[in-house]
Amino acid sequence: MTIDLRHPLPGTRPLVVGAGRSGRAAARLLHRQGLDVRLCDRRTAESLDGAEHGRLAGIATTFGRDDAGLLEGRDVVIWSPGLPLDHPIAVAAGSRGIPVLSEIELGFLAAHAPLVCITGTNGKSTTTDLVGALLQAAGREVAVCGNIGRALCEVAESVSPSGLLVVEVSSFQLETVDRLKPFVAVWLNLTPDHGDRHRDFDTYGAAKQRLFARQDESDYAVWNADDPEVMSRRAGEAASLTFSRRGPVDAGAFAEAGEIRLAWRGGIETLLPAADLALRGPHNLANVLAALGAVLPLEPAPGALRDVLRRYRGLEHRLETVAVIEGVTFINDSKATNLGSLEVALQSFAEPVVLIAGGRDKGQDFAPLATLAARQVSRAVLIGEGAARIAAAWPAVPHTRVASLEAAVDEAFRLAARPAPGQQGSATVLLSPGCASFDMFRDYEDRGRRFKAEVERLRHEGVAS
Repeated sequence: MTIDLRHPLPGTRPLVVGAGRSGRAAARLLHRQGLDVRLCDRRTAESLDGAEHGRLAGIATTFGRDDAGLLEGRDVVIWSPGLPLDHPIAVAAGSRGIPVLSEIELGFLAAHAPLVCITGTNGKSTTTDLVGALLQAAGREVAVCGNIGRALCEVAESVSPSGLLVVEVSSFQLETVDRLKPFVAVWLNLTPDHGDRHRDFDTYGAAKQRLFARQDESDYAVWNADDPEVMSRRAGEAASLTFSRRGPVDAGAFAEAGEIRLAWRGGIETLLPAADLALRGPHNLANVLAALGAVLPLEPAPGALRDVLRRYRGLEHRLETVAVIEGVTFINDSKATNLGSLEVALQSFAEPVVLIAGGRDKGQDFAPLATLAARQVSRAVLIGEGAARIAAAWPAVPHTRVASLEAAVDEAFRLAARPAPGQQGSATVLLSPGCASFDMFRDYEDRGRRFKAEVERLRHEGVAS
C-alpha cells in the first residue's frame, strides 16, 4: 500500500459517496494512493459517459444504490458536496463513529502547494478565476480548481510546493471539513441563500466560518469590510486583511476617489483608475478588490496586476454579453442563482431591462427586490417553478409567464425590440434567473448555454416576430 498524503487520512478503506465530478476525482486520488476505495452513486452506471467510465478503471464501483449497507468494511467516508448531511449514509456513519470528510478536505490533505481559498454567497467564481489570472501573470505556478472547473482532488498532487492552488469553496463543501487550513482565505459576502439546504442563516454563516477556523498567524484572512454579516463572523488566528469599495482600509485593497489602491506593509499605492477595469458593475469592483487582497501577501508586481485588470472580462454565464440583434443586447447571467446575484445584475444597467427570471425556487423572498425591480425591469418574462413567487413579490413589474426558455427568449426579444414609451438608450434582454436551474436544466451552465443557443437561433432568423 502506498500512501503519500501530506497529512494522514483517518482510514484506509474509504467509501466515496456520489459519482459527480468531485466524487470521481476523489476516488481516482485515493486509488492512486493504493487504497481500497469504493465509489457509489444512486444513479445508474449509464449516467456516466464512456470516457468517465474509462477513467474509473480499477476502482470498485456501486451504482443504483447509496444506502447505509455500503458502509460495511469501510472506515472513512468522502462526501460529495451535492448530497445533504441528512442522507442515510452520513447519518449511519455518524452513529458508527466513521469520519465523513469533504472532497475538498481530501484534496487539502493530498496537496503539496499552499491553498488560496475563496468563499462567499456571490462572486466566488469570478474572484477565484481572477486571483488565478493575477498570480499567473506574476509568474507563479497556479491551478484554479474547487467549485469552479476541476475538482481540487484532480490537481492537488500535480502542483509543486512552490506553486499555488486557487480554490473556489462553497458552503456545501465546508460542512464536512475539519483540518482544512488555507494559506489565504477570502470571504466575499454573506446574504441569504441555500435555504433548502441549511437550517437557517446562522447555520449557513457558520459553514462559511469553517474555512478560517484552522488558520494561524502564518496565514492570511481577507474580509469584506463593507459587509457587516461577514465582519461579525470573523474567526481564526490569521493575519487580517480587508477590502472596501467605500474607502481606506488598514491593510488590503480599497477604492477611493475613483482609484483602486493597495494598503500593504504600512504604505498606500495607487494601482489604477477604477474606470480602467474591464469588468462591469459595482459588485465586480468588490470582486476585484477581494482578489487584490488575496494576492497581496504573495507580493506580485503592480505592473502585472494592472495588465490583467485592464483586460480581464470575467467568466461565461456571469453578465456575459452574448450578441446584439437589431439593437437588442442579450446578456447571459445564468450563474445568478439567488437574490444577491440578481440584485447586483440589475444594478449593473443604467436603463431598464427585459428580465428573464425564474427556475427552481429555493424558498427565497423576492419582495426585498421589489423596488429595485420596479425601477430596473421594464418587463419580466418568468419561467420555471419560481415564476409565481416572483410575480407575486413584484406587483409593479409587468410580467409574462412562459413554459420554456425558447419561448422566453422569443417573448423577451419581442418586448425589447418595442421599448416602453419614453425609454431611452439601447434595449437589453437579461437572463438573470435568481433561482436554481434544476427544475428545467442540468445546471446553470446548461441553462446559460441553452440561452445562448436560442439567441443564436434568433440571429439566424434575423427578425423579431
